[in-house]
Amino acid sequence: MKRCAPAEVWQNGKTVITAHSGCEKTEPNSREHILAAIASGAEMIEFDVRMVEGELVLSHDVPENAASCVTLRDCFSLVAPEENLHMNIDVKTEGLIEPVMALAKEFPLDGRIIFTGACNDDRELALSLGADMWRSMWPGQEIEDGIAANQKDGSPFLNVAYCMITEENNKALCESGSGFSAWTVDKEYFLRLFLKMGISNITTRNPVLAMKLRKEIQGF
Repeated sequence: MKRCAPAEVWQNGKTVITAHSGCEKTEPNSREHILAAIASGAEMIEFDVRMVEGELVLSHDVPENAASCVTLRDCFSLVAPEENLHMNIDVKTEGLIEPVMALAKEFPLDGRIIFTGACNDDRELALSLGADMWRSMWPGQEIEDGIAANQKDGSPFLNVAYCMITEENNKALCESGSGFSAWTVDKEYFLRLFLKMGISNITTRNPVLAMKLRKEIQGF
């Protein structure tokens, strides 16, 4: 199966599917998670990155044993050969864009990395280093504020918890020239709902199902 680049999916007016950390019942941020994401055919893979003892590793929380974590270098070595597979790197602390991109250039992975998380003010830096940044929002924050911020810095998407998305604010966001990236959409009901709405990106622990439903609903 030939994987499309995310840009090709969007150009066709369809929804990109991102395999969330721990997809297909694997351990989050593990080697098995990465391999499952690759096998699923999803256009993007999401994982959590933090710096631990001077090493970039995959971990959502501060790990009790850093040696047990998959390193970002090992992750890049698995992902780099996969043509068109992009990465959503969710940084858990500020200041990680530069070290991540320094490592990415060794493979090279320019143009295949999108940052989310603790980096909402760093889109200009990300672009200068060959990556992009999608603004992240959390429940309780106002979508209108995200729209205004995106219009200011040009971020193409709002990366939000799926419970924040409605038909109304999706319409407003699209009219502003931006779109939604929803996390973490695991239930079939919401996968179907957001595919019918045509939101820009769905991040899910069930990418195989999401790809099947996209084919059924969007014909892609």
